Amino acid sequence: MTHLTHSQISAARENDLDAVSAVISETEALIKAKARHYAGSAEVNGNALAEDLAQAGRIAVWQSLAKFDGDSPGEFMKYIDRALHTAMSEARRAETRPGVTPYAAGDFEKALTLAGGDPYDAERIAITDDMGERQMSPDHAYAARLSWLGLEYLDRPVQSEGGKVITLAAKLEREIGMPAELITAADIASHRRTVIRDQVHRTLGLLSERQRHVVKAVFGISPVPKYRPVIDDAELEADTGLSHDQVRQARKKGKERFSELYRAGARAW
Repeated sequence: MTHLTHSQISAARENDLDAVSAVISETEALIKAKARHYAGSAEVNGNALAEDLAQAGRIAVWQSLAKFDGDSPGEFMKYIDRALHTAMSEARRAETRPGVTPYAAGDFEKALTLAGGDPYDAERIAITDDMGERQMSPDHAYAARLSWLGLEYLDRPVQSEGGKVITLAAKLEREIGMPAELITAADIASHRRTVIRDQVHRTLGLLSERQRHVVKAVFGISPVPKYRPVIDDAELEADTGLSHDQVRQARKKGKERFSELYRAGARAW
């Protein structure tokens, strides 16, 4: 819904001062709202980012007056909405993605979509053929993932051990013993590896002895060497004394149970 008229939009495109003022007045609230949205939490990114994005939005509105071809108020506001999205997304990337180019940040966002939003899985996907022509090198994917983790990441809600919903920053403060403002992306990555390693072994401990051994064999988890399913089954059967059916059932049920238990624990992260 907009109060702008066809004649005001036409006049604004011709640089009529009153009409341009009307456009600025009409779009200011939208600009500020979108700037707050794209900036995320003020506690993480600071109010300065929202102000920078708002300024980028105002410039985008000025540029849109020259580019918009028409005078429909509804279509004009849709055009402005798209222009603000593009301008603020690019400005946000420039401010919050140190060490990576806008193109690399955009490529990593594609990988994030393929990964369902998991930045660590996105780093893995980014270097695969799933990315097509936008496939990244391991170094670029790593840099992009570290850069991404700095955006609103510490402000997202997670569950504490007691089941209470808190921010990841609060959780990491407790577990790492460091103030949130001093925690870096490298600290997060290191702590996450530790959490996952502990979680893997804790979950394996909940399986039966037979299932635990066969599941460890699937992934080569120490001290069990890696046995390729089906291909190395005869060797695994000989080493464990299990029958072919026992190995097959232990692998099937063990992997299902491991996945169920692991995912339940992963929700806390």
